[in-house]
Amino acid sequence: MTDEEIVKSIQDGNKENYELIVERYEKKLFFYIKKMINQPAEEVEDVLQEVFINSYINIQSFDTKKKFSSWIYRIAHNKSVDYIKKVKLKIKICEDDDLFEENNKLIEDVLVEEENKTQVFRSINLLEEKYKEVVLLYYYENKSYEEISEILRIPTNNVGVMLFRAKEKLKVFLKNYEKN
Repeated sequence: MTDEEIVKSIQDGNKENYELIVERYEKKLFFYIKKMINQPAEEVEDVLQEVFINSYINIQSFDTKKKFSSWIYRIAHNKSVDYIKKVKLKIKICEDDDLFEENNKLIEDVLVEEENKTQVFRSINLLEEKYKEVVLLYYYENKSYEEISEILRIPTNNVGVMLFRAKEKLKVFLKNYEKN
């Protein structure tokens, strides 16, 4: 069953099918929220719980002709931003993501990659929130321009422009890092 078919069945009264939604999205949303708020697992779990409660309460309003993943990511995005505002945190990218395979590499190569990865994360943290969100959704959550457009409620054309600007800013940040 597709997400939309599951949601339709929930809307038709099969409330127990919501478990399928939770199973499909729990890990994905956990990591997305973790990257957004950069807090311990307990805090991430709290925000995730709010996402699932909110989506369950509002499931009747979901239009099954649209993509469910964009809808639930939008809720996760909003709850993450609410959390950040509530505790007045600055968004940071988690530096413990495994972006690089460490198998069969010389230790020197691994250390250089780790240093580069850390600098990329630090550079992403220097971006304005609007650029950070687009970078996270596109590169870390593998969302399409259309999905990002729905999640952030911005025109699809703006997604490409924002990604371009974010990459240009990241180049400057990384160049400055190399100089130091």
